[in-house]
Amino acid sequence: MSRGRISVGEWAIAVGVAAILLVTGLSGEHSATSLDLLGYALLTVGGLGLAARRRAPVLVLAVTGLCAVGYQAAGFDVPAVAHLFAVYAAVRAGHRTATVAASATMLVVLPLAALASGLHDTGEAFARARGALELAWLIAAGAAGEALRQAERRADEAEHPGGDRAAPRRRGAAAYRAGAARFAHPPDLDHQGAVRSRRPCRPQAGRTGAGGPAGDPGGRT
Repeated sequence: MSRGRISVGEWAIAVGVAAILLVTGLSGEHSATSLDLLGYALLTVGGLGLAARRRAPVLVLAVTGLCAVGYQAAGFDVPAVAHLFAVYAAVRAGHRTATVAASATMLVVLPLAALASGLHDTGEAFARARGALELAWLIAAGAAGEALRQAERRADEAEHPGGDRAAPRRRGAAAYRAGAARFAHPPDLDHQGAVRSRRPCRPQAGRTGAGGPAGDPGGRT
């Protein structure tokens, strides 16, 4: 997964989803109250948060889920499209446990959010929650992410046979060869020193008998 700068394509998808959510929310009958303004803000944030789905998939999963619960509680009957994108991205990144936990939490909390919006009929609240986030949609998004993750893993294994499992064996073999080479060819410093110590000392011409001919230490005539 790419962890660098957010690409233009990722921003385009996030902006597109945010626009769809916002337009859907605006199509309903809402007044300009503070609660409605909060709902519009949550719709926008939930969509734009998808821009970071590759860098922080679990965080985006949580943010989109909270935004969906928030605007449902504010009275916006808008499908949790951004959360489905986040489910796909999280499963693709390998966070299956976190995705299952978040999806189960959403299925439980959304009916409560619908009741908090002013609905008094429990059956209607559950129907609204199912319309916002279908279990089949969650399964489809997760399955698509898992399928793509498996395909990417197989492609990586085909490009690098053995994968990371062969790396420790290669490092161990390289260390063994290096140790064997040092044992077979020890450093030659002591040998060179021994050669220098056994080298005979040659007398220098002109240093014997400094003051006169040989045999006359004083150099007197």
